[in-house]
Amino acid sequence: MNARLDRHNKGFVISTRNKGPWKIVYFEKWRTKAEANRRELEIKSKKSKKYVEALIANNKNELFTI
Repeated sequence: MNARLDRHNKGFVISTRNKGPWKIVYFEKWRTKAEANRRELEIKSKKSKKYVEALIANNKNELFTI
């Protein structure tokens, strides 16, 4: 997860370039990368800022800083 964040902050990801710096405010643990990718696509498919804000607000106990 930290390596992915680092790639975003260093500008290696075109879609997030010039929009950072990024920080992790929410995460979920999954057993496999495939499960994690499915969940990420599910969240992104909602295309709802309110949905993402609700996820973050409801899981404050799982937040961490890098």
